[in-house]
Formats: sequence, C-alpha cells, structure tokens
Amino acid sequence: MSTTVQDVILHWYPESPFSQKVAWVLNYKKIDYKVVLIDRCEPRPLRRPLDGGYRKTPILQIGNHVYCDTKAIFLAIEKYFPENSLYPKLTTNPDVSSEAVARGLTVWMDNTLFFNVVSQIPLKALDETFIKDRNDLVGGRFNVDVMAAAAPFMKATLKAEFSVAESILGDKTWVLDTETPSLVDFSLSMLTFFCLNLVGEKWVQTNLKSIYEHMARVMSTSSWDATESRLKLTEEEAVEVLKRHESDTLAEGFEIHSSILPIELGQLVSVTPLDTGKIPVTGTLIRSTVDETVISYKNTEHNTTSIIHFPTIGFIVVPAQAQAK
Repeated sequence: MSTTVQDVILHWYPESPFSQKVAWVLNYKKIDYKVVLIDRCEPRPLRRPLDGGYRKTPILQIGNHVYCDTKAIFLAIEKYFPENSLYPKLTTNPDVSSEAVARGLTVWMDNTLFFNVVSQIPLKALDETFIKDRNDLVGGRFNVDVMAAAAPFMKATLKAEFSVAESILGDKTWVLDTETPSLVDFSLSMLTFFCLNLVGEKWVQTNLKSIYEHMARVMSTSSWDATESRLKLTEEEAVEVLKRHESDTLAEGFEIHSSILPIELGQLVSVTPLDTGKIPVTGTLIRSTVDETVISYKNTEHNTTSIIHFPTIGFIVVPAQAQAK
C-alpha cells in the first residue's frame, strides 16, 4: 500500500467513545492525520463509497483502504506506525509482548464493560432522531422507559464490572505492568472517561478512584484534546482522497487465504457484525486471515473502489447469495 501519513483520515464525531479511543492512540503515536466530522445518525450517504454500508463509528481511512471496527483499526495503526507500540514488553518478562493479553482484555472491555456503561445514558434527555437511530443499530431492543428505570440499579453492576478492572490494575502504573501504556490502558481509560461524562466526575472519583487516576495518566500521555485542532476535511474531500489512491497497488502477498473460512478468494461475500449494526457489506473477498477479512468494494453511484478491512473476531463472512436468502 503506497500511502503516506498525509493520507490518514479519521471519520468521527467527538461524542463517540470509540472514536475518542482511536484519536487518543493516533495522538499518542504522533501520527499526522486529518479528520472528517460525520453526523451522529444515519443516513450518511457520503460514507458509503468508503464503508459499503458499515454502520458504526469510527472508520479509519488510509488512502483507498478503509478500516471498520477498532480491532481492525488498531491492527493497521500498529502495523504502519509501530513506534510507541500498543503492545510494549512486560516489565516482569521483557522477552514477552503484551499483545495477546491486551487484545483479549480489550474485547471484554469493548463489549461487556462498555454496555454496562451504556446503561447510564440519560435516554429521556436525548432527541427522538438519536433514539430511533440507536434503536435501529441494536435491532429494536431499545425500551427507553425500562432502561431509564433500571439505570440507578445498574450502577451496582457497573461498579462490579469496573472492580474487576481495578483488581487487574492494582497499584501498577499501567494495567499489564508495562513500561508504557498498552492498548488495554487506552480501552480502560476510554470507558472511564465515558462513564465520567454520564454519571459525573464525583461518582467516578468516589467509587472508582484508582481507575480515575489511571485515566488521568493515560490522558496525559495521549494529548487527548489535540484532535479538535486537526485539519478537517469534508466528506466530499475524503471521497476524492479515495479516488486518488484507487490506482495504488496492493502489497506483494497481500491477497492471501490462510484462515479456515470455506470461501475462496475472488468470490462475492457479505461481511456482517455479530453484535449490533448487523448490516452486511458486500464485496469481493481478497484477503482472509485469522486477524482480518478484506474485501474490494465497488460503489456504482460514485464510481469508486475501496479496500475494506474487517476484523475476523466479531464478524461473520458468508457467500453473498447466502446472505440474501
């Protein structure tokens, strides 16, 4: 992939906690990137040439490559920008990388712990458009009255979940006892920050003191507020960047099938999240590994082709005709 750091574009809106996590990591790694501010809600027609219909935020664009889901995003960031690694060596065993444990704990935090924090969103204070959009995202499982009534009681569950994280952190500077923060530190601090904005700083300081202090350490290393000053592109300009890079050639050996997926490269497939936002994205399978699924996606309306990356974990890939049944 022949791109430069000037081609890195974060498509986000600041209220998105996962967008914030990606931004913090980009800042921590001192990556030169631009931002596209998108609507909080669908429709987002000018994202479609890039993401093929993928519903969630953020996405990261590097030239004509588009990374969906933070698992795929961080895989790409670490690959192309390895300095200030997200997987530093363990201080107790310098010969061992923290990657496996960091990625595993992040899956728990991004799912179980995240949805416990979501229980504290003041749903009745949100506008109807946002509520409808998120109800569609989760497959119609939103019941505002029931969730609002449960919120005060869910705080006990929320504290219990965070207590697990506090136990892992202990009195260490970083969660995995690394010399510098790992991915799991950014994952935990993002959730602490999200929780703080929902239930208030006083509650977090009182009930989650050690991870509140941990969040402050992470934020001090990541220039957490620097994203607001990044060069902003319009959605139209981001599509033009995609077009400029359509002639970029894939790296030698990129088109590989090393997973157990029973679909050959070159077939039309649909890729769908397993949790929320279950909208299939259809394209030609060009890469399948234990870490990622990559498709070539053609958008006829804009006459564009993007290379879309999804993580293998948390997604299902099926022949496109099977998805349509």
